Amino acid sequence: MKFLTETRTRLLPRTIDGVTHEVPEPYSVRIPKVPVDKDRLALIGVSALVLTLTLVAIVWSTYSIGQLLGGGPGYAAGTVFDVAWLSVLLLEWLARFDPAKRAFPRKVGWALALVAAGAIFLEGQMAGGWQMALVGAAVSIVAKVLWWAVFKHIDKDLAPADAAWVAAEMSKANAKLAIAGVRRQAAKAEVAARLELLAAERDLGELAGLDHSMGIHNAITAEQVREHEDGSGSPEPPLNRANTVREQVEQGLNISHLARVELKAGASREEAVDAILARIPDAKQTSVEATVRRERNKLDRAAYR
Repeated sequence: MKFLTETRTRLLPRTIDGVTHEVPEPYSVRIPKVPVDKDRLALIGVSALVLTLTLVAIVWSTYSIGQLLGGGPGYAAGTVFDVAWLSVLLLEWLARFDPAKRAFPRKVGWALALVAAGAIFLEGQMAGGWQMALVGAAVSIVAKVLWWAVFKHIDKDLAPADAAWVAAEMSKANAKLAIAGVRRQAAKAEVAARLELLAAERDLGELAGLDHSMGIHNAITAEQVREHEDGSGSPEPPLNRANTVREQVEQGLNISHLARVELKAGASREEAVDAILARIPDAKQTSVEATVRRERNKLDRAAYR
């Protein structure tokens, strides 16, 4: 067995004047040389030769079918015949571990190759007789047969039990892909729904803060609101959600309304809490403080828009 000398790098501690750092240090190792895979080289060589012959077949069929179609754009259309069955070869290779899936692209490839050969035979018979037609049509058939031989060599034939195991693994992987796709779609729908709700809440916040845009002369004070409420009863309940009718609101929303009134009138948080507790003595102080803090944050965000 042959060996190769390979230079590698490792980190070693080095201390100078009491300070230690890890520094790289090169060292050499001997590793066995991997022998040349002659089978792989042979397969690459055969594939290269077959690909070259296939390109010749494509050029020949493109010219022949282009002549049959009147030249010009007909040459572009002529490439479809051979490129079609050549593209199916890729699908056949991708399905090399699944005989059932591999059979369909193989049949389609033969059908497309026969169609290309028939078109070349027709053009050759019109141009120079059946001899020329037969030889021209054989070019695509020979290229297809060579590819069929190459794929027969690289086919991965599995025992029935092994094929069933591989099918089960592929089914499990496909199920994971399906679940991932469904979850991704559900996540996108959830994001869209949340964005819609956030947009609706933002619009409601802008509507609640419209009195800021009316100017200082049109602003009302907390005392005026109290006088109005004392004379006409409880204020009109706000909208709970977008696109809904007005309905009787809970006590918590009345506290929110009072908090907005106090804060818009210039009261501090502590003053707003004291004023609300004076109006609603049975309210919990912690709930009132949380409501005032939330409404203060909403007003601050609306002011910076």
